[in-house]
Amino acid sequence: MASALRDTRPPASVRAQRVLLWIYAVMFAGNAIWAIGEAGGGMFGVGFSMPYLALAAVSALLTVKVATRGRWVRTSIIVLHSFLIVIQLGRTLGGDVYGLIGLIIAITGLVLALRPTARGYFSVVPVRT
Repeated sequence: MASALRDTRPPASVRAQRVLLWIYAVMFAGNAIWAIGEAGGGMFGVGFSMPYLALAAVSALLTVKVATRGRWVRTSIIVLHSFLIVIQLGRTLGGDVYGLIGLIIAITGLVLALRPTARGYFSVVPVRT
């Protein structure tokens, strides 16, 4: 029974969530590099890019930790997507058309995290060997 829990593949919604989180990590890392260049480099540029670097690190961490099936991972994913929905909504209402793309991606991620299959996957406590 213990090996049955360990060997099960994540449902499609969780696998899609992992892909989406990797996309976030790469996108935010690219934004951080762009922000450093936009600010003229140096320590000011690094400080200017810190929010993007933090979001990239959180996205990458959550992507890796999905395999642990911890309840805190699902909760953190929901919080991350909710935060990004607010940010992207602000961008869209501010007149940035590309904020709509980010808003659609964030809503898709939230829907994937709230699916019953994802809830069931994260509610099973894995057996540690």
